[in-house]
Amino acid sequence: MSRMASSSSLEITVISAEGLRLGRHSIRKNAFAIVQTDSRNSRSTKMDTEGGSYPSWNEKLALELPNNAHIVTVQVQCKTSSGDRTVGTAKIPVSDFIGDYTPAHYLHFLSYRLREHDGERNGIVNLSVRVKEAHYVDCLSRPWLGAQRPCLGVGDGENNSVGIVTGVPA
Repeated sequence: MSRMASSSSLEITVISAEGLRLGRHSIRKNAFAIVQTDSRNSRSTKMDTEGGSYPSWNEKLALELPNNAHIVTVQVQCKTSSGDRTVGTAKIPVSDFIGDYTPAHYLHFLSYRLREHDGERNGIVNLSVRVKEAHYVDCLSRPWLGAQRPCLGVGDGENNSVGIVTGVPA
């Protein structure tokens, strides 16, 4: 039975944020974070009603990370009387926690600068990331993959297509 990795499972703990502002004013309460791996995979923390400009969530979120994903987006928002407002966004390269020489299930502690929509700095978000496991797709259950080309190797990162690994082991 031929199988290919279709995605990985991520465990992202949104720990806290620091120095958050809306305009020139420090946030007083009601900050929350949204983590997104692609347009179909996003999760949100609960609202911190007491932390103000230094909210603390320490909330573990489980998300799927498709093979073609290159960035994980973390957006901090604040609920105001006029609705939810974006405080800042951090774009985290997947290469920061996948593809290095760390062992499987390694817990990465990371901090990123949040940026407003115009690029201005607005605080820092602290989180941890652990790659839990790869999820596999049975190529025989997807005849359009197996019929057109063999289901060997790994995806090439474009449209979930399957590449063929060739070569001679050295």
